[in-house]
Parts: sequence; C-alpha cells; structure tokens
Amino acid sequence: MRPVILSAILGVGMGGAPLMAAGLTLVQDGAPKTAVWFYEAAVVAGKPVLPSDREAAEDLATYIKQMSGAQLELKTVEKDGKPGEATPAVLVGKLARETGMDAPPKTLSGDGYRLQLKGNHLLLAGENEASTFFATAHLLENFGCRWFIDNDIGTVVPTLKTLEVGEMNDAQQPSFISRSIWGPNWGKNASWLRHNRQGGMVLNSGHNWPRWFCTTDPKDRAEYLSNVLARVEGKGAMSTSISPPDGTRYCPCDRCKALDDPAYLEPSSGAAVMSDRYEEFYKFIGNEVKKVNPDAILCHYGYADYTLPPRKAKDVPDNLCAFLAPIRFCRVHSMSNPLCEARQRCRRMVQDWAKVESKIGWREYNYNLAEMTVPFSKMSIWKEDIPWLKAQGCIALNIECLYQPHIYGPHTYLVARLAWDANGDVAAIMDDFYTTFCGPAAPFVKAYWERIDKAYRETPVHAGSFAGVHAFWTPELIKACQADLDAAAKAAAGDELIGKRVAMFQMGLDNAKFYAAWREAVNRCDFEASQVVYDKWMAHMDDIFTAKIHPVGEYKRGLAPRFLGKGQESGYARVTGGRKRVMPLPDEWEFRYDADGMGESNGWHKAALGGADWKKVKTYSATLNEQQIPEQLTWMWYRTTIKTPKTLPEGPLALWLMEPDGNQLKVWLNGEPVMETADIKSRQPYDLDLTGKLKPDTEYVVSIRLWHKRISELMLGGLLRPVMIYSGAIPPPPPPPAPVAKPSRRPR
Repeated sequence: MRPVILSAILGVGMGGAPLMAAGLTLVQDGAPKTAVWFYEAAVVAGKPVLPSDREAAEDLATYIKQMSGAQLELKTVEKDGKPGEATPAVLVGKLARETGMDAPPKTLSGDGYRLQLKGNHLLLAGENEASTFFATAHLLENFGCRWFIDNDIGTVVPTLKTLEVGEMNDAQQPSFISRSIWGPNWGKNASWLRHNRQGGMVLNSGHNWPRWFCTTDPKDRAEYLSNVLARVEGKGAMSTSISPPDGTRYCPCDRCKALDDPAYLEPSSGAAVMSDRYEEFYKFIGNEVKKVNPDAILCHYGYADYTLPPRKAKDVPDNLCAFLAPIRFCRVHSMSNPLCEARQRCRRMVQDWAKVESKIGWREYNYNLAEMTVPFSKMSIWKEDIPWLKAQGCIALNIECLYQPHIYGPHTYLVARLAWDANGDVAAIMDDFYTTFCGPAAPFVKAYWERIDKAYRETPVHAGSFAGVHAFWTPELIKACQADLDAAAKAAAGDELIGKRVAMFQMGLDNAKFYAAWREAVNRCDFEASQVVYDKWMAHMDDIFTAKIHPVGEYKRGLAPRFLGKGQESGYARVTGGRKRVMPLPDEWEFRYDADGMGESNGWHKAALGGADWKKVKTYSATLNEQQIPEQLTWMWYRTTIKTPKTLPEGPLALWLMEPDGNQLKVWLNGEPVMETADIKSRQPYDLDLTGKLKPDTEYVVSIRLWHKRISELMLGGLLRPVMIYSGAIPPPPPPPAPVAKPSRRPR
C-alpha cells in the first residue's frame, strides 16, 4: 500500500496527547525490537473464560508487519509468563491493566481505553476485550493506518521501516455509548466498524410488542410488564425495547383516545398524535422496571404518528430513552439549514423530546431513502447535526447505511468518526480522508465531493425518492463533477491504486449521468430510447457489484427497479408491439387543491380554463414541492387543453398516466366523465380507454381529479411523470415477479 504519512496525525495522539521523543522502539529498520504480550483468556474466579485479548494482539502484529515487514512475536502469559520491567514489550488488555497502567476511563458502555508508555512497556487496554481492540487500532492510526472504506481498495497502510513511540498517556471514551452503523448485506465483516470504534452498548429500540394491544387495559398492561421484567431482572446495565409494532393499528377505545389531544395532529398523516397515550404506558413500565433493575434502559421509537413529543407527560423516569426516527422529515438537509422548514420542525421535535426524557437516541438513514443510486453527500448534515444532538442529551446513534462507497463513501467515514467524537474537527477528518486516500488526486476528489455536498445543502428541494434528484443533479453539476474527476484521473496517472479509487467515484457519477439521460428520454415519452438507457444503467450497476466495490447485492441497483422500472416497462409496452405514441400531454397544467371535496359539485371539470384560484404548475419537469406548493392530503385537480393530431390512428386509443400519486382518479374530457376508479395503489402506471372518445384535429379540455389521501413519499402528490395518448389495445398487466427470498436483517 502507499506510504502516506501525515505528520500532524503522527505527532499527536487522536485525543490530542503528544508523542514526544522516542521512548520505545517497536521496529527498527525492518527488524522487530519487541514482542506483544497478552492473556490467552481472561480469568474469572481462577478459571479461564473467553474471549481473550488475542484478537487485538494479532491485529496489531498483522498491521505492523504490513507496515514494516517485521513480525512481532506474540507471547501469552499462560505459556511465556510476564515480561520483566527491563524487557521492551507491548502489553495488551488485561495484562496491561494489571501492570501498573492507569485505569481506562469508566463508561456505561465499556468503551473506555488508554494508551500509556511506562518505562519499557507500552500498555494498550480498554475496559474489556472490545475496547482493547479500539486501543490497538488507535495506535495503528497514530502510525498512519486508516480504514476509510470497507472494500479491497479502502484501507491505507503506510510503509514504515522504523516504528517508535514517545511519552504517551492518552485516555479515550466515546461521545455516544451506542454507535450502530449498519445496513443490508453489510457488517458481517466487522473489521471496518471495529477499527473505526463502532459498537458500544447495544440499545435495543426496534418494534417489540408481540401484538397490538390496549395500553390502558389492566390485563394487557400486566401481561406486557411481566414480559419486560423477565427480560431485565438481574441483568444490570443493559437495554431492551418497549416499542409498538410497525404500522398504525392504534387502539380505538375511549380510555386510550381520552389520552390523545384531537387537535394535536401529525402533519404527514393528519392523524392524532399517539405520543401521550404511549408515554403514559412507558412511564408505567419504566417505574416498575426501576424497582427490579435501576440500571436497565428502556428504549422506544418516536416514529410514525408518535414522532412528535407528548404534551402532557410529567415526572418521566430517567430509564426511558426515546429513539427518534425522522423518516417523515426531509432527508437531504441538516436541522440547522435555514432553507428547510421540515428539518427546522425536526429540530424543535428533538428539543421538545429532550424536555420529556433525559435520554434520546437517533435512528437516521445515511442515504437518500427510496432512491439509492446517485452520489449523495451528508457531510454538512453530520457536521452540523451530530454535535447538536449530543448537546441535547443524545446517547446513541443508530445509522442505517446502504454501504455503497462509490456514491456515499466520504460521509459514511465521517459519521463513524463523529459517532466516537461528536466534536471532532470535521475539516481535519475530511482533509485526512482526501489526502491520505487519494494522494495526488486529493484536491480534485475533494472538489468533487464538496461540490455535491453544496448542491444538496443549498438546493431548497425536499421531495423523497427520485422525485427531486434532477433538481440537485443539474446538467451544470454533472459537467463540473466530470471535470473534477477527469482532473483527478490525470493526477493519479501512473499510480494504479489511486487510479482505482478515482474510478470508483467515477462509477457513482456515471449513475447520475444515466439517470439524467433516462429521465430526459422519459419526459419526451421516447420509451424506446429510455429503455436503451435503462438497460445500460442496470448493467452498469451490476458491474459495480461484480467488481466488489460494495457488498449490497440485495440493492445493487438501488431502488431504480422498484420506483422507475415499472413505469419504464409500462411505457415501453405502450409504444411497441403494434402500439404507438400518439401525443404526449403538456408538462404545464392548471392546478388547485380541493380541501372540501366540492370541486365536482362546483363544476371545476366544466369551467373554462383560467381563473384566479387556479395555478399553472409543471408536472413531470418539477414536483409541486420544487414549485413551492406545500403538500396537502386532500383532493387535487389538474386541467389542461390538448389538440389532437389531424389524423388519428384507427382502432383503440388510450390515455396513460406514468406515475399518478393519488389513491383515486376521475377524468373528464370537455366536462364529460370518461373514467373513475375506486381505491388504487399510488405511483403506479394507469390506463384509461379513450376509444371512440376523440376526434382528429379537435381541442379538448382534460380534467383530472386525484385523491391524495396518504403519503407515498415525502412531499409528493399529483402527476409526477408524463401523461400520453397511445394507439392500440391496452396491454395486459405483466405477471407478478417470482418471490425472492430476502436476506434476514437483524431487528432494530
């Protein structure tokens, strides 16, 4: 690997402790000068138990050999005894703790560790085996090792023929007692996570109730309490979840409803907030648990219709921890971003929860949920949010990742570093990433990722899934990013490893290019062209997985097949196989909400176009959110004028909507109804038979009413992609896909 050394980091311990004049030489000119000593097994009551400190010792010796070529001998107390005071030695774990080492910091999570030089002994130990591994990884970082990205090209090991340490007494403990960074198909190889000091106390917050039940029913309360007590009694410091099941099957009884405030509504659903009824139940459980295990932590989600904090709760026991899951807030901006009203509300939500419970946890996504294909940066988000969360009493980070470093690499490393030290120097962390990982290409790779971060940070678009991607990934951004990576590739010429790292980021940029080209073809209803682009794009993402850039086979194509594939397949089927595109409908329509549901009674489908209450809006080229029109869960009306071609094909004609985000549809032509649906699944292609209803060379007013009664994704609703008229019989629906066994995902 490249001999990349940062003097600023080698000269100072990760916690700020100086490494002074050489006091112990581990390796000199490629020859070992010491050995690594440890207990083979920890000893409790005179009996050996597992695990031992061997793993930390072996990892240290392995990387020292990679750096210097020297193989430090591994010695165990059981076989070799203990080193004398005059013997140069590295003592790991329990042996270090009992050989005069100052005690590691005491933490609830067992994460504290210390690096200390005493005479001829370098003492490396944590409170337990896991934190001892953190201590040895810290020493390796001081020598310049880095675990930036979890793949074959993501680790940096410098070449150093001499390894020395000077005066050292560096004690470390984390900002958060629980640091869980995880994702589908990733994390089984824990090396990256452990070297970046992830882990800590396991705080269980996932959906836990065995079923939905009435939280005010005495029998149900007693039954669930018994279940919780059995989990915590006699266990000491530990955690368990008391969260409801996923879903919204809330108890409708009068006792439960009496605890709700009917005027306190969840904005994303319009439903009453459930938090007060649940907090009353959590308080009951928490008080009873304190009687049998005062050290247990009871975690519960703040999620769905119980995201907002309770308003009536008082004297809440300090063993409760609200794990806040901001899935219904904007996901591309920080909580301090003045452009984002949703994240400002999220910030207030956190502050208000912190007034209710003394402990909170943060359950966040590390990627743009329901998209997962184009490069995305959360560097500004983590830089601003993590220190602020710590200041609010946050004790745990649970960060769900889609581990695809070609599109998320830098900010995944950053969140790991800040999970350990919330107030870490972000500029220094990222400069180390670029310089050490990218060598001569560093300035250009830095420009690339900072350009992406700025685009997301400064663009006031908040819609979820693919709906807002075009607003960030403009042609100008794509062009500038390509120039950055072209310069990076040129700078890396002659260095195979740096070239591979630059090429990895190019793979991510190519995804953005493919999406932009696909969307451009779709917007003109050229589904033959968009199919060609789509197929190449899917093959490209398959190749990235095959090249082992990432391990996420389940989502190697992101969510493009789920949220784009159906529309693409449907559009292609409507312009092939004897069917032809007759005309696309306009991008711009007249629009208005119908909160009272009186639009049809008031003749909106009959009225002439125009009028003060109607707004002109884009449909497929911009979401309503992008046009500063807030989402409302209500009826939505669209009207436009079309003129049919002078010649219409004989035979069947149909109107096709690629992605209507509504749960019911009704369509009129010149005020006459031509179709009305019962409940339908939102954001799915839909056909309407127009056979015999259109004449050539004739103007028609097309009116569409959608009932947007529930959110499908953040800040959407309405006509999201093109509408067109085509000729030929409506194709039969495609057969359902064969069931695929998904890999299990550990409960969260």
